[in-house]
Amino acid sequence: MYSCKFFRIFYKHPNKENIEISISKKFFKLAVERNKIKRRIKEIFRELSPTTLNGTIVFSVFQPFGELSYKEAVIEISTAIKSITDNLDK
Repeated sequence: MYSCKFFRIFYKHPNKENIEISISKKFFKLAVERNKIKRRIKEIFRELSPTTLNGTIVFSVFQPFGELSYKEAVIEISTAIKSITDNLDK
């Protein structure tokens, strides 16, 4: 598990490789905003392509994530993925 003020990531053991994204209507009222964030997370994850994660990643997004620029989001998600892979190696 990884948590910061922007999002929380959970790792499920390997059943199949998948990304699940949870965005609350409480934080993002419009479906357009929620879909934009989902597309952004999926694209960043594709760019980083962590091959060491063979399982399901669950993103739970918080309100401050919507204020991040694309570059800031890439940095935050890459830090989270690095932290998760480091914990899995232990």
